[in-house]
Amino acid sequence: MGRSAAVAFFVASGALCGCASPDARHDDSLNIVLTAARINAGETGRAILVPLGERTQVTVIVSGVPVELASRPVHLYTFVYNGTCGNSAGQPAYALTGRVLAQSATSTVGGAFTITNVAPVSMDALRSEAHSIRVKTSPADGDREIFCGDIR
Repeated sequence: MGRSAAVAFFVASGALCGCASPDARHDDSLNIVLTAARINAGETGRAILVPLGERTQVTVIVSGVPVELASRPVHLYTFVYNGTCGNSAGQPAYALTGRVLAQSATSTVGGAFTITNVAPVSMDALRSEAHSIRVKTSPADGDREIFCGDIR
């Protein structure tokens, strides 16, 4: 992704924060930088968390997923783990897999992808102790972790 495309990607991801939910307030949202795994090097990502009372909307926006990592259409599986990216529990605390078919504004192989789900936990609870968001490919594509970010 070129520099101007990357800038447009993050401007668009910031715009999503304000329209994520009609009952969510923009100033309560949390932006998390997602770090690409070594197998997905060069890609960038963000997770936008929006409080919905006792639940939290999680929108993941990634700059791309190389075709050698995921078949098309791209399916992204999002999980919340106890602990940080560097030190997390073996099993996810929350599987955010109600929707897995990623949306893309372009039909290009390297286009940005977005997926939104709702976690059955408040944002306050997620921030009260160490949690991380992990994005993986589909089980058919090897269930490989391609992004991770710490919730702070």
